[in-house]
Order: sequence, then structure tokens, then C-alpha cells
Amino acid sequence: MLKPLAALTLACLPLLSSASELAGVWTGTLGKSAITVCFNGAHGANGSYYYQRFLTPIQLTQANTSEPWAEEGHTGFWQLDEPQGDTLTGIWSKALGGKNLALSLKRVDTDSCASDAYNNALEAAAPPVTVEKRTFNAHAYQVKTQGGHVSLRLEGNAPGIDMINRDLARMAVGTQGQADFYRERRNALDQSGGTTTSEISVEPFYWSSQWITVRFYQWTAGYGRGGISWGLHSWNLQTGQSVDPWTWLGGQQEWDNPYAGQVKLPATFSAWLAKQTSVDEGCPAVTSYSSFDLSFNTQGMQLSTPAQGDGCDNELSFTWEQLEPVLTAEGKAALPSLKAP
Repeated sequence: MLKPLAALTLACLPLLSSASELAGVWTGTLGKSAITVCFNGAHGANGSYYYQRFLTPIQLTQANTSEPWAEEGHTGFWQLDEPQGDTLTGIWSKALGGKNLALSLKRVDTDSCASDAYNNALEAAAPPVTVEKRTFNAHAYQVKTQGGHVSLRLEGNAPGIDMINRDLARMAVGTQGQADFYRERRNALDQSGGTTTSEISVEPFYWSSQWITVRFYQWTAGYGRGGISWGLHSWNLQTGQSVDPWTWLGGQQEWDNPYAGQVKLPATFSAWLAKQTSVDEGCPAVTSYSSFDLSFNTQGMQLSTPAQGDGCDNELSFTWEQLEPVLTAEGKAALPSLKAP
């Protein structure tokens, strides 16, 4: 006697849509707000949506087919009915079981979240700008982020700061503009509905009354440890001139971009360095490397090779007194300002 009643109860439950049925790009409304939505049927239960007036993608994921779709950070929940062809309805709520708004969507494309149909509107507008105020040893600065461009702006009254800030602004803009950022975002949207792009930071590394060194760091999305690169760039705060510390040792850094470069050790410094170091068994000599971090402070210079985790990493420090025999005339002329706090 209970079986017919059970069957009737099940029949009254809403049919929840599956990820494969939702694949494509949809437009419509959430409440009264116009939205664009995409679902990646080929890559499981994930998707994305944005309000057409805000153009900020929000990831959507579904733990299993019996649960609603959840926005990133659980800022909202979607319960979707089974699609009727290219028409989709459902409800949105800020909290499960809370007050809801109607969802009404029409499918406009069958491609994934990487498609032009989903991304063209996002890429037609400039990425949003964020500005953070920070300090480094009581020195104030700002970091501005816009898409794949991260720029540093120094504050203070040193004579050369304005010229340095112009250099820093120029270095923040890559030759490809925002193209790499958009490409990486499309790839992330396609794989997970997320918006993960390369991690980029530009921060002071050393700051005295006379000198500043800035570290440009990038971890390219999708490349693991092999995608990590960084570069140290220095300026004279009094003149605003960019200075290559390798010239104080007779060499020159060759930069591929602000994050990566190489140097050939100058012969005199290489011979001197070989005498200051020993070679561990199974490790290359420090003089055989072509990539180094060379930094300085009031006490001297620091030289390191890229960390590989193989026990062969080099982190060396030399005082200005130790280095004086191999300093060029330019390096010796800079010594008084280099030693100044």
C-alpha cells in the first residue's frame, strides 16, 4: 500500500540538472540582474558566472548531483532544474534554505567557459585595479595590480624617486600587454571554472638612504616549480639611475625580462670566487652557473645560485673589505654610499 505513495512523492521532487546537460554558455537573469553563465560539461561539475554590469567571474562547483551548485566561498547556492532544451530555470539563495531569487537562462553557445561567448565581454573592459599601501622598514610604498600588471610606486622625498617610479611603471607592462593574463584566465575557467593566473609580486628587497633594490617575482600558472622566476633590480635613490651591481665586479646582467636573466662571471671575479669557495662532492662549482642573485647591503654583497633542493645550493656573503681587491673603479667609487645606512 505504501509503494504508490512513495512513487508519487519521488515524482514530485524537482529534477536536478547534471553537469553534462548544462554544458555551454547561458545568458539571462538572477532575480532582476542580467548575468552570463558557463558550465564545463567535459571537465566535471564546474562552471562560472558574472553579473553583466560587474564583469567579475565567480566560480561554480557541485560536490555531487544531489546537491546544489555552490559559488566560490559559499557566497550563494544555485538549485537548477533539468534543462528544457536551451532553457534553464532554478533558484539562487544566499544560504541554503534561505530567501531565494529566480534564475532564468537561455543557452547561447555550446562551448566551454574558455569560449569567446563567455570571455569577450570580460576582455572588452580593462581588468579592475587594486591599490595596496604598505611599508618596508618604515619606508612607504604602494602596489597597484591590474590583471597581469603589478607595479610598485615608492613614496618619500629622495631626489631620484620620481625617475625610479617611472622605471618601475614601465617594467610592469609586458610586451604582450594583458594577453597572457587573459589566456591564463581562459585556461583556468576551462579547467575548473576558476580564475587562477600567474602569481606576480613586485616588492622592495633592500632600502637604505642611498639605494633601493626591488624584487620582481613571477610563478607562471600551470608550470609548477619550473614556472618560478625572479630578478633583483637596483637604483640610486639620489640620482634615480638604474644600477647593475655586477658592473662593480666587472660583469653585466643580461635581462630577458624583469623576472629572468643571466650573467657570465667576469674573469677576475670568477678566479677570485673560486679561491673563496670549495666544491662539494657531486655538486658543480659555483663559478659554473649562469644564473645568480646578487644583492648588497651596508655590510657587503650576497651571492646565491637558484635553489634546486639537491644539496648543492650556494648562499655566499662577502664583506666590502673582502671584495675590495676585485671591485672595479665604479664599485670603489660607490663604496661610501653603499656603506651608508
